[in-house]
Amino acid sequence: MRLISFLSLCMGLVSCTKLEYQSFEPPFEDIDNSGQRMVGKFWRTAGHAVVNSNFARLTPDRQSKKGALWSRKPLGVPQYSCIIKFRISGQGKNFFGDGIALWITQQSYYNAGDLHGSQEKFLGVGVIFDTFRNTENINAHRDVTILINDGEKTFEMMTDDIQGCNANFRFHAERADFSVTNAARAKVVIDNEKIVVAIDPVNSGDWTECATVVNPGLPRDWLTKAYVGVTASTGQLADNHDVISLLSFSEYEVLEQEEEKRKTITPFPVAIGEDTETRLHRIEEKINSLVTQFETLSHHVEHELASVDDHISNMVSKLEKREDKAEGRIEDLEAVIKKEVDGTLESRLNRLELQLNGNMNRKVKGMESQLNKQLESSLESSMTSAGSWKLPFLIIVVLLLASAIGLFIFYKKLIKRHIL
Repeated sequence: MRLISFLSLCMGLVSCTKLEYQSFEPPFEDIDNSGQRMVGKFWRTAGHAVVNSNFARLTPDRQSKKGALWSRKPLGVPQYSCIIKFRISGQGKNFFGDGIALWITQQSYYNAGDLHGSQEKFLGVGVIFDTFRNTENINAHRDVTILINDGEKTFEMMTDDIQGCNANFRFHAERADFSVTNAARAKVVIDNEKIVVAIDPVNSGDWTECATVVNPGLPRDWLTKAYVGVTASTGQLADNHDVISLLSFSEYEVLEQEEEKRKTITPFPVAIGEDTETRLHRIEEKINSLVTQFETLSHHVEHELASVDDHISNMVSKLEKREDKAEGRIEDLEAVIKKEVDGTLESRLNRLELQLNGNMNRKVKGMESQLNKQLESSLESSMTSAGSWKLPFLIIVVLLLASAIGLFIFYKKLIKRHIL
């Protein structure tokens, strides 16, 4: 009886100090007014984040994406403890990024920024789970980093004295042993005097203390006005950034009790001390429940496959129509290009002929002018030198004429003699 009373007291303590407004865990069944799934009624979904039944995907494994989950209500407590369960995975083997960030800040709404999807200036605490190792600044890199800001600091100022640790919490989706059960967990404890972060990189239950910051230098009542958010971003490199659950508490002791309690929970607890008939009845009920779930799942899968088939058929039809339009446009474009090319060639040939004719005419006229000048020059020089060659020329002409006359007379005599 005392044991039952003690357990009831512990359960009551957990329910009283668990911060339901700042917690979520699957299955996610709440639907917003637009028909989209939510992690809870007291959380906003922003950016490229998509909530599925068993996890929220902040970013897909695609470049230049940002996504966030942000609580609607402030904490309202002077101490805060939480366990976040997440999975970072992707196809990249050597190049991937950028990571997930947990924010406890006085920012009531999500504002997209370049610091893992959120703003650089904030009042509160950020815990960064960074998978991108910049080789240019490798000495200052930590896989897990605690950022503390009073609202005025830049990233460089926050990382002057970097607080964090290294841990391998990223999963390569192409490995043969990859499973959707792969996940990492982080535990964050915050009060006015210190901030403590521990990491369980493979969800094994073995916690490793990562970093502790004493006297963070924030206003004493800042936590009561703080909101909780989870963000992720991708740049030139990418990964799937999934958040599975976030359990928030106002006291660290209750967090520990809740964690121990969950270790003992099994899907189908063993019945000790019950008779055979009762145990068989429980087994039958469980089997019936499983059969019902399987039938529902089968129906759901069939429905989704039908939708996928319809989407694919519709997409193929649209692609075929676009292909026909594209072929018609290509033919029209070819005709226009051919017309332009033909017209251009013809006009260019005409211009070339005219140009050649003009060039030839100019060259011929130039040559004629040059020849005329040369002839005139030759004649002038001939006229000036005529006195020196006239007499020999006349003598030669007289001799030629005399020879011609002599030959003619000789030719007549031969005829008379009947020789020719």
